[in-house]
This record gives sequence, C-alpha cells and structure tokens, in this order.
Amino acid sequence: MLLRKMMSRLGVGSAYVDLRLNKHMLNPGDVIEGQLYIRGGTVEQKIKKLDVDFVCKTMRAGKEEDTVIATIPIAGEFVIEEEETKMLPFRYRLPDEIVPSQQGVSYRFITRLHIEDAVDTLDFDYIQIVPKEKKF
Repeated sequence: MLLRKMMSRLGVGSAYVDLRLNKHMLNPGDVIEGQLYIRGGTVEQKIKKLDVDFVCKTMRAGKEEDTVIATIPIAGEFVIEEEETKMLPFRYRLPDEIVPSQQGVSYRFITRLHIEDAVDTLDFDYIQIVPKEKKF
C-alpha cells in the first residue's frame, strides 16, 4: 500500500482525466459540449480542482506561443477513490470573434486534474475552428 501511494505521487497509478468532446470542428460562437471522464488510480487521492484551459497556439518567427483564451472551472475539491469512475458534463461557448484555424494558428483544450501531493494529470484535445458561411 505504501509503495502504491509513493508511486501515485510520481504519477504512476495516479488518477487521470479525459475530455471527450462531441465534435472537433466548430464555427466561431458555437457551443462545444462533452464529458469529462475521471478515473481513479491505484489509491484514493484528493483532487484540489479540475479545470480546462482553452488555448490558442500560434507560430511566429519560428517560435510557438500559447495564449490562454479562457479557463473553465469544472470542479473544486473532491476525493476520487481507488479505480472509481466519475463523469462530469462539459460546455463552453467559443468567442464570436475568434480567428479560424489556419497555418500557424491552432486551438486546443488542456484539461488539468490538480492532485494534492502528486503530479497533476493533463489531457490535450485539439479542435478546428472554421469560418462561418456568409449569407447573402
């Protein structure tokens, strides 16, 4: 038991999170929905918080730059039991005036499971933003 606790603090056998989106191609202003799937590891762990960053990644002069557009709080403190499964809903409305995905501009959600006294768990989900069709 002690070995499992020590290993989970290093991230081995720790709880993890997976954001499962209902679609990956969206227009500016669209609402994206999905589920956050949280799975407990080999030991009970206290989660400090769960949040999702919406990030724009740009390439400028050969260098990557990440800009956090929004941080979406999902849950505060809770305990995830050994091998327990939790599902939480996810919903976010994209900004109306967002630049569509293109060469040098991409978007992703970074989900962070902040675990007390352990390595935080991350999940990355890319989306593509396409321009709205113009109506005449």
